[in-house]
Amino acid sequence: MEKVIQQKVRVKGTGKTKEHAINFALGQIQKKILDEHKALMIRIEPLGIELIEAIEQTHTERFMLFFFPRKRQTYKVVLDVTVQATLLNVNEIDFKRLEEPGGVMNGIFQNQQITEK
Repeated sequence: MEKVIQQKVRVKGTGKTKEHAINFALGQIQKKILDEHKALMIRIEPLGIELIEAIEQTHTERFMLFFFPRKRQTYKVVLDVTVQATLLNVNEIDFKRLEEPGGVMNGIFQNQQITEK
């Protein structure tokens, strides 16, 4: 039912600051693991981070093509993150079945019997 896995996940992130780009990349770890293993995530523990690529792109932005030039940066990172994840396989859980009579009529008659007693 509970399974512990260790795997390497490659994630990418882009942002206006270095911190935003790295944070965006690390936020994708859970989604990548859950897409691969159809289970519930209990815990993710990063064991190591390896930087594959880090790029800073700079361009000059101008107001109305001529005025107020300013430089803008965009940061891109690619990381390999080794994680240890604890997963819970929902399909292995045995649920007990309880069937109750349903429907509107059964609900109305059941409420009348309780109030009459």
